[in-house]
Amino acid sequence: MARQKTTRQLRDPSQDQLRDPSRDQWRDRRAAGQELSEKCLALGQGFLRSNTMVVALPRGGVPVGLEVAKALQVPLSTWSVRKLAGAQAPEVAVGAIAAGGVELWDSSREDIPIQERRQILAKEWQELKHRQQYFADGPIERLNGKNLIVVDDGIATGMTAAAALHSLRAASPNKLILAIPVVDQKLIAPLQDLCDQLIALKVVSNLNAVGEYFENFDQLHDADVINLLGEAKLSIHSKV
Repeated sequence: MARQKTTRQLRDPSQDQLRDPSRDQWRDRRAAGQELSEKCLALGQGFLRSNTMVVALPRGGVPVGLEVAKALQVPLSTWSVRKLAGAQAPEVAVGAIAAGGVELWDSSREDIPIQERRQILAKEWQELKHRQQYFADGPIERLNGKNLIVVDDGIATGMTAAAALHSLRAASPNKLILAIPVVDQKLIAPLQDLCDQLIALKVVSNLNAVGEYFENFDQLHDADVINLLGEAKLSIHSKV
């Protein structure tokens, strides 16, 4: 099982203006996806029409990815990842897992006892397998040689995004792009090391919660993801 640690906090090479959470909220994830799709379209039509897929991280990344896939007229797929969190603070990510045995732990949380880590992993590997099957992530081989645009609804800790990128790199894609509406500035450089290109609409300092940047940030359910994937298939096929 591959084990990685993500601890670096490097300079922000982008020139994006840092934003305050009280400003410029998106209506919802789909509105953010529509704006993000404009950035992705700037990659160039020749590239986008050739062997490209949008890979959304469920659940929150799927409505964002749907709008990007519709605008680019490329297939939408999912790639499941799971946040690792302790029982005392389930909202705080201390690690993440993804397909291919990718297991990341925040090295600043080495105080978590090994037995608790094992319990967390046993539960989350089981849930990850369930989601992979339910969302039909499919074998990694189907992504070989493709241009992959990886989409989430925002990145505050970077753990799940990093796990996804480590996992998808094993597919030997032609190009691996990370596209998100909002990201904490301290994560830009570490994430850029894991992909070929990073596209972000807002780079902010001290991002506490991604939901601060959305007027509507309702929790999504597995059935919502299935419905969105179905909408993507209908929308893309109807325009081909």
